[in-house]
Amino acid sequence: MEQEGSGQSVPSIEKTFRDYIVHANSLVSEESYKYASSRLERLDFVLGDVSTFAGMISSEHFSNMANYWTAGLFVSAAINKVIKENDSVNLDFSALEGRADCVGYRLEQGKIVLRGNAGDYIGEAMSGGEIVIEHNAGYYIGYRMSGGHITIQGNTGDNLGTYMSGGVIDVKGKIGSISGSCRGRVYHKGILVR
Repeated sequence: MEQEGSGQSVPSIEKTFRDYIVHANSLVSEESYKYASSRLERLDFVLGDVSTFAGMISSEHFSNMANYWTAGLFVSAAINKVIKENDSVNLDFSALEGRADCVGYRLEQGKIVLRGNAGDYIGEAMSGGEIVIEHNAGYYIGYRMSGGHITIQGNTGDNLGTYMSGGVIDVKGKIGSISGSCRGRVYHKGILVR
């Protein structure tokens, strides 16, 4: 169940994001995520606030310091701070033309629904929970995934499940390619293909 946000915490999340992106583009994913988590730790917010904030992110809004993966890692850190096992959050990155990367990074529980198209590396390093992509997804979906479930209603790019050790990816549309390093389960239109 998604909690309604009050909106009062969104300006604090936005300010934290602006501070984060000054350094985030020069960091690898894990360090960028840790940096975001440490900045978000002192804030008080709910999933609804994260959903509202995600809809605000655009290149114009945050200048050229934010790119697709810094936005996705920051939103993932915010979600992971507050999401519980039975929670669900809807994200719409339409202001970024749906191209936020790394959404669902290190997800352990709960459900993320991505409205529209999704970027690359969705579900990277996730160990549980669920991600639903309502349209198409980019490359390297499920990268280093060890558990959980990703459903892609549309098509996906190449290198699906790279270094995936567990979990399930279910693609309803076309699959670009499945990585040779994939050790999880991949379904295509309901049929187990890997």
